[in-house]
Amino acid sequence: MSIAGRVRPGAGRSLGRFRGRVLGAELRSLGRELGLAALGGLVYFLIRGGVVDRADEALGRARDVMALERRLGIFWEPEMQGWILESRFLIDVFNGVYFWLHMPLIAGMGLWLFWRKRAVYRVIRNAFVGSALVGLLIYATLPLAPPRFFPELGFVDTMALYSEANYQAQEVGIFVNPYAALPSLHFGWALLLGVALWLARPGGRWNPVFALGAVLIPLGQLFAIVLTGNHFLIDAAAGAGAAGFGLAAAQYWRQRRDRIEGQANADDDVR
Repeated sequence: MSIAGRVRPGAGRSLGRFRGRVLGAELRSLGRELGLAALGGLVYFLIRGGVVDRADEALGRARDVMALERRLGIFWEPEMQGWILESRFLIDVFNGVYFWLHMPLIAGMGLWLFWRKRAVYRVIRNAFVGSALVGLLIYATLPLAPPRFFPELGFVDTMALYSEANYQAQEVGIFVNPYAALPSLHFGWALLLGVALWLARPGGRWNPVFALGAVLIPLGQLFAIVLTGNHFLIDAAAGAGAAGFGLAAAQYWRQRRDRIEGQANADDDVR
């Protein structure tokens, strides 16, 4: 008898219905994630954009940050911006990194991780939430103006002058707080994307492509935030701290959930 003859009639239709149910469940799960992400992003940007009435405090704190960096010997931002200001090509490159390696990359990698690396997705998603909470607390209590607010010191707002479309896309009315330079979640979240890429490497083995991406994403963003005049180096350090806190909290939550689920399964086995 042929193989086709041994297949139960209707088995193909049953398999198709099963796959359809699985796909439907996955799409519903994705819809919930997208809805929660949209809601969380709206709340985050509304709160972040709502603390904009302390300009004098923010400017004064920025001067304090520059004074601290001078004492530490790391007030390198004006010199670093000088590396690109004579080259429109380099300006466009780092403007592009600043814009495209932030929200567009977060969205793209989030979707990829959701479909291909669900466990990594959950950890990184929770790390983003934890770091965002840290950022909101600091934005509300310690407003800080970015370097681009000090043209008298030689700083240039390269996004505003040379990348009008991207600048307008990120400067949307009520969502904007120009005094939210510390911590730099542009850098902190780039670090989390680098961690996500490394954790998602195929088979958990060494992979040069994933390793290179895990290094270049945060490194590129670190240069971009400074070279575009949007952040001080201390902002980047604070962003790394916020990302580290978020990742530690996410790992703790995952381990706690695993212990609870393991205990529940053990109790079921006993019963």
